[in-house]
Amino acid sequence: MRLLGNGLARAAVRFKPAAFAGTFIALMLAAAIVSACGILLESGLRATVPPGRYASAPVVVAAEQRVGNREESEPAPDRVRLDSSLVATAARTQGVAAAAPDWSFPVQGGGASWTAHGWGSA
Repeated sequence: MRLLGNGLARAAVRFKPAAFAGTFIALMLAAAIVSACGILLESGLRATVPPGRYASAPVVVAAEQRVGNREESEPAPDRVRLDSSLVATAARTQGVAAAAPDWSFPVQGGGASWTAHGWGSA
């Protein structure tokens, strides 16, 4: 009887196929988990959102979008808005060239819905 290379591996597959299948499945799942973690890490490191709308504004003032205390807070159910009188207060501040409120409102049409913004803050 002539032994081929990997005789021990062939014997293990021949006499204990369930152990071989279990090991193979475990290694495949481990490779899939490592690959998924690598993909998530890579997308988290490289995926950035461009500033877009407020890119040229040196200062943006917004309300706190979470409610609660420091220990326990949750996202607000709706968009929290600032009082419109704060725009006039900001405009009167020394060193401020202009202050523009961002009026946003829902728009629906053709079965879709969007959020539109006023031209003053464009």
